Amino acid sequence: MTRRQILLALLPPLFFGTGFTIAKPAVEHFPPLFLLLMVYGGIAIVLGLTHRQKLQTPWLSIILIAAFAVTIQGALLFWGLRNPQMPATAANLILQIQIPFAVLLDWLIMKEKLDLRKVLGTALSVAGVGIVIGLPDQAPGLLPTIMIVVSAFCWALGQVLARKLGRDSGVGLLKANAIGSVPQLALATLLIEQGQWNAVVTATWLEWSMLAFVGIVGFYLAYMCWFTLLKQCRMDEAAPFILLMPAVGIVTAHLVLGESISPEQVLGGLVILAGLGIVSGIGIPRRLRAGLSARP
Repeated sequence: MTRRQILLALLPPLFFGTGFTIAKPAVEHFPPLFLLLMVYGGIAIVLGLTHRQKLQTPWLSIILIAAFAVTIQGALLFWGLRNPQMPATAANLILQIQIPFAVLLDWLIMKEKLDLRKVLGTALSVAGVGIVIGLPDQAPGLLPTIMIVVSAFCWALGQVLARKLGRDSGVGLLKANAIGSVPQLALATLLIEQGQWNAVVTATWLEWSMLAFVGIVGFYLAYMCWFTLLKQCRMDEAAPFILLMPAVGIVTAHLVLGESISPEQVLGGLVILAGLGIVSGIGIPRRLRAGLSARP
C-alpha cells in the first residue's frame, strides 16, 4: 500500500467509529431500520443531485450488493443487538469476524492470493480488538450470536460483491448502494418496525443533530472513502483497517459521552495498530516483507 492509500484506509474506521458511537443514543429514539432508511434516502437524494454520471453497475448487481451490504446485514445486526441476551461488548467483538470473512470471500470469489504477512497482521489486530473490548459480563445467547455472525458474513459478502460487480467509482458505488437499498429498507421497516411517525414528530433538535452526524459522517463520508479504497486495494489490505473501529468508538465515547478508558483498552489499541502496521508493511524491510508473502 502507498502512503496515500494507508491514509485513506484510516478514514473509514475513524468515520465509522465516531458515527456508530453517536448512533447509540440516536437509535434509542428512531427505530433502527427506519434510521437507516432516512440515512440512505438522504444519501440517495444528495448524490442524485450532485453526482450526475450515469451508473455503470448493472441494476441486478446493485440490488444484490445493497441487499447483503445494507438491508439483510442491518436487520440481523440490530435484531441481535436489541436481544437482552446479547451484551454490547460481546456484540462488538463477534462483529469483527466480518474481517476474516471478507478476506476469505475475497480469496474465494476474486481469486486473490493469500498473503501470509497480511493474514498474520489481521490475526494480531483481531487479538487487539479482543483486548480492547474485553470479556462480556454474561455469555451471549445462541440466537443473537448467530444473527450477528450471519450479519457479519452478509456485510463481508456485500463488500466483495461490490469489488467484483461494481463498475463505478467510489462515489458511484455509494450512490448505487443508496438507491438500491432505499426500497428494500422501506419495505423492511414497514413490515418489522413500529412507531416511525411518532419518532419523527417527537424528535428534538438533539435527535435530529445526532441523525445528521450519523448520516453524514458515519455513512456518507465513511462509505465514500471505503468504496474508493476498495477500487484501489485488495481486500486483505483494506479490510483489516476496519478493526480500528472499536478503539475509535471507545475514544469517541470517552470524549462525547463521558465513558472511561481502561489501560487494557489502550493496550488493545496499540496491538491493533501493530497488526495494521504488519498488514500495510509500515516499518518492515522490503526483503522481509517479500519473504512473508505466501507463494502458493
